[in-house]
Amino acid sequence: MTRTIRARIHETAVKRVTRIYAATLADIFAETLQNSRRAGAARVRISVSAPTARPDEIAATAGEAPLVVTVSDDGAGIADPAVLLSFGENGWEDDLVRREDAAGFGFASLARRNCTVSSRPRSWGGETLPGWRVQLAPEHFLGEAEAEVQADDEAPYPFGTAISFEAAESVEAVRSAAENAVRHYPLPVIFEARTGADTAAEKLPRRAFLDGAVHAEPWRGLVFGVFKNRHDGYNDPDLNFFGLTLPVRLPTVGTVHGPAWSVLADVDDCPGLELVLPARKEAVENAFMAEMRAAARLAIYRAMAADPDPRPAFEDRERAREAGIDIAPPPALLRPWRPSVADCNHWREPPKLAEAGPDSSGDALVVIYDPEPPEAQALWRAAERASLASRLFEADRRLEGYDWYDTLDRVTDITVRVAAEGKWMALDNYPLPETSCSPAAPLPSRPAAIRFELAVRPASGPARTLDLPADLVFAGEAWSWIEEAMPLVTQDSALQPHQLAEFLAAGFFSPSDDADSDSWETQRERFEEAALHLATRLLLSDDEACKTSIAEAVRRELVWLAPRDRTVDIRIRRPDVTVTLGA
Repeated sequence: MTRTIRARIHETAVKRVTRIYAATLADIFAETLQNSRRAGAARVRISVSAPTARPDEIAATAGEAPLVVTVSDDGAGIADPAVLLSFGENGWEDDLVRREDAAGFGFASLARRNCTVSSRPRSWGGETLPGWRVQLAPEHFLGEAEAEVQADDEAPYPFGTAISFEAAESVEAVRSAAENAVRHYPLPVIFEARTGADTAAEKLPRRAFLDGAVHAEPWRGLVFGVFKNRHDGYNDPDLNFFGLTLPVRLPTVGTVHGPAWSVLADVDDCPGLELVLPARKEAVENAFMAEMRAAARLAIYRAMAADPDPRPAFEDRERAREAGIDIAPPPALLRPWRPSVADCNHWREPPKLAEAGPDSSGDALVVIYDPEPPEAQALWRAAERASLASRLFEADRRLEGYDWYDTLDRVTDITVRVAAEGKWMALDNYPLPETSCSPAAPLPSRPAAIRFELAVRPASGPARTLDLPADLVFAGEAWSWIEEAMPLVTQDSALQPHQLAEFLAAGFFSPSDDADSDSWETQRERFEEAALHLATRLLLSDDEACKTSIAEAVRRELVWLAPRDRTVDIRIRRPDVTVTLGA
């Protein structure tokens, strides 16, 4: 069977026209303001008033009467009222339709609200044409009733259009929506409130969409503006379509310990840009969008090339060079390595950048191995004791490809060995010795010696091992409770209980955010008490640990009760407690 078919709009589609838009103030202002601009208006006025007493005005609903919002302009007016209800048809010039993809659906944003349109078309011969007026309700938009067009001597003079609609929102809400709509709109807009005895009129504030850009350049009917460290949120608008802003996911380029570069686009005359109709709240993903994002990235690269300290990642610098853009490389600086802590929400000031290239003093070691917090804390102590800490730097993959970075030695793995039973045992292999399948003897909490073996991979040549003597390490599992922590301290260590307690807190304290848990401060306080008890018991004795814990409890709970000028002796022999006040 041979036949042909052709696209058409079924009449039932009209029955759904009230669902094309959500009929919010944002939708209505966006569409009416765009129509005013296309009509060649020089200015726009938005007024809010109570319903008038004229019988042909919009009727107030029962109860509290809604406000009437009117958007009026001095544009070319509407010659044929029929286009208001002819969805997909508009009265714009063919060139404007081609450049802006004007779809003829925007007036449907008013379909859910009673509205009145008053217009007087412009005569290019110089004479004044008659005005007209039509009231529209949802049934007119749905094709269920015919709307009567009447002559209107009060239509905008000498030409222009005024659209009034009901608004259940407050005056403040209307003003806020209007201000948001005109923030980057190209025409001046006056807002006027006529709801009280006094009429307040003001020019709504506007700001250029690319205001604050450090670099701007045109591209195929757009203007790109490049920004340094622009504070924006997720999915914030990055394209301005004559006041209507929307997100199109333009690129952001991060740098190495420097600012983030982003780009915004302002539409000038861009027929290649296709927005999803009718609301234009997102862009059509086509070849133009891919080219646009690529061009936006190059605009960022050109801005970075003009900056005295751009600090590009190697990948970005190479992409720029392929496009003929030369960006200065970053200096040979790295962030010094610091041990991680178990409290993920604990913020610390990062260490200042330091020289790490071939011209720096000492041999830098880039730590690409990522130890857990307890191991990291013990490694840091060992590195400080061996004067190695200043040589440890954080890895930064953004620098891979730069010669100075690629020639640095890498710490790729760490093995901890403990001297137990006269031989060295790898801590990872405990409780089984390396050479036996039989159960091992308990690991001594005060071993004879501890060492860290750092596997070092140079840029060229064979790998090597760097031995680092230590006096502290933590056995057992990371991210465990303080009761399960297993600190090992060498017999000759000078580590004091309060110092070990600090390492325990850094390596193991991770507060719970459950609703039943106490505050962070209370959890931390209890952890520190338990850590100090454990440290004192290990380094001194059970008796000393007991005395320390009791003293800490008294200091926390009872000291404030004691007179400042007298001594207090407390004697406890369960279940009795005896208190003696001295002079």
